[in-house]
Amino acid sequence: MTQREFEDSNGRVTFLRTGSTTHGELHEQRVEYVPGSRFPPLHFHPDQDEHFVVEEGTMWFVVDGQERVVDAGGAIAIPRRTPHQARNASHSEPVVVRWATRPALRTADFFLTAHQLGEHAGPLTSALLAFEYRDVFRLSGVKGGVVPVLAGCARLLRRELPSPR
Repeated sequence: MTQREFEDSNGRVTFLRTGSTTHGELHEQRVEYVPGSRFPPLHFHPDQDEHFVVEEGTMWFVVDGQERVVDAGGAIAIPRRTPHQARNASHSEPVVVRWATRPALRTADFFLTAHQLGEHAGPLTSALLAFEYRDVFRLSGVKGGVVPVLAGCARLLRRELPSPR
């Protein structure tokens, strides 16, 4: 059975619908970000479009180099191959976001595997994760360019990713 909810230092993720329940059409999740959450690394999705609806609070987005603040009731669409980051804009209030990715591809597996690795996975294991799930997640810029090299080093050292569960 697929894990549907998990937490880390940025907040709580709850899967609402996944590719397995939508015939691959979409992955939808609700994220409750804690105050002062961190930006993920600058990244893009090569073959997926994302749509965020802010249900409570205020989110800070950086999309293709442009900063944008979205308040409760607002939404933002991020087209495939567009570098972006997002986090809670507040250091004192939580924020709740509903977030859809189309098509779903392996988005649920990516999030579950990343969660199992934890926040302190290290650069080699993180590169292995990024390389394995490059169909749904790619780092932008110089970091993205070193992923294949670091993933190769991780394989030489016999590092493995956990199975998504």
